[in-house]
Amino acid sequence: MTVELAEYILGLDKYIVENGELAKVYLLDINFPMNFRLTLTTPDDIDQNLLIDIKESEKKSLKISLHHQDNSTQNGVLRVDYNGRHLNPVDVIPSLPEIFRPFAGQWLDNYAGHIHYVVNGYKPLAWAIPLQIDKFPVKELNGREDFSKTLSAFFQKINLKTNVTFNHQMKII
Repeated sequence: MTVELAEYILGLDKYIVENGELAKVYLLDINFPMNFRLTLTTPDDIDQNLLIDIKESEKKSLKISLHHQDNSTQNGVLRVDYNGRHLNPVDVIPSLPEIFRPFAGQWLDNYAGHIHYVVNGYKPLAWAIPLQIDKFPVKELNGREDFSKTLSAFFQKINLKTNVTFNHQMKII
C-alpha cells in the first residue's frame, strides 16, 4: 500500500453493498458493543474491494477502519481509534512527512483519539497522529451518544455516498 494508492482509494465514491446491490440508503443498527463490517463498492473502479470494520472493545475503545482487500489480504487505508493504544515506529526515514516526526517512537496513550495514515516506506497504518492536530472533526468520544456523529464523520472522510441513518439499540444490563 502506498500513499498514492490510499489517496486514490479515499477519493473514490463508495457505496455500501447490501444483498449484492449498491445501497443509496442504509440503516445501520448500532448495537453495543459494536462489531460489524460493511462491504463497499466503487462504481468508478470496480476492481477495488473495500470494507469498513467497526469494533468497540470492552474497555470502551472504538476503532473505525477502511480496508482494501486483495484476495485474502487486507491493507489498511485509514483508521480512527478512540481510547486505544498505539506506538509509532522509532525509525524515521526521509519519506516520513513532518507532521508525524514529533511522534516517532511515542505511545499515543495520552490523547483521546488518534488517526492512522499510510506512509510510504512503512507497513500500512503503522503511523498515527493525535486527532487534536488532524482535520478529523470528532476529537474525542464523550460516550456512546457520540458514535453516530463519529461514524458520520468517518463516512464523509472516506467519501461514502450511501446515505447512512442510525438505529440505536441500547443494551439493558
